[in-house]
Amino acid sequence: MCVSARCLVLSILLLYSSVSFTDQVLIEPIVSDPVPIERDSSSYLQYDDGIISWFIWFGTYRGVWFNVEDFMPGATGFEIEYSEFWMYHHSSYPWDTSNFYAEVWNGDSQGPLVQLDVQELIAIHYAPVYALYDPALQAESDFWVMENTEMSAGGWPSNLADGTPPLVPHSHYGNGWFELGDFFFRCCGEALGVALERVTWGEIKAVF
Repeated sequence: MCVSARCLVLSILLLYSSVSFTDQVLIEPIVSDPVPIERDSSSYLQYDDGIISWFIWFGTYRGVWFNVEDFMPGATGFEIEYSEFWMYHHSSYPWDTSNFYAEVWNGDSQGPLVQLDVQELIAIHYAPVYALYDPALQAESDFWVMENTEMSAGGWPSNLADGTPPLVPHSHYGNGWFELGDFFFRCCGEALGVALERVTWGEIKAVF
C-alpha cells in the first residue's frame, strides 16, 4: 500500500537567466542550491533523481515512459494506485491556467497507445499533485504518465525536471525526447509478476 508523499513547504532563492532553447524546448534553469524532493514509499517509480534543475512548458503533451523492468526485472505489469506531478510557477512566465489533464496510457518507447485514465487536476507551485485511482489501474510493463496541457494556450502549467542526462531518455515533450534530465512525473503501486527488491532510477543514474 502506498503512503502519500508529504507535501514539502520549501523556500528557495532563485537566480534567473534568459530562456534557454534546446531542440526547441522552452526551459528555464533553476540555478540556486536545489532542495531534494524525496520519495517515501518502497513501491514508488521515478526516473528523476530528486534534484531539480529545470522547469519546462513546451508542448501540448509532456510525459514519462515507464518500463517497470527498469526497476523490477521480470515484472509483467504494474498496478498503479496514484500518479504524482510536480509543477513550478515562475512570475516571469505566468501560467494562463493551473488546470491540466493527468493521463495514463499503455505503450512503450514508440509512444502511448491505449488510454487507461484521464483526470482534470489543478497544479500547485512546487508541491505534489496526485491523480488517485480506485480501483487501481492495471498497466502493462510499459506505460506512460502524461500531462496534457490543451487547456492552456502556452503549455502551462510548467513541470519540473532534474539535470542528470539519462542513459536512455524517458521524458518526452511532444516533439522529441528531453535529454537534459527526467521530468518529475512519478507513480506508486505494486509490480505484477515479481517480488524483488527495487532501486530508484535516480540511484541507478548516480552510479554513472
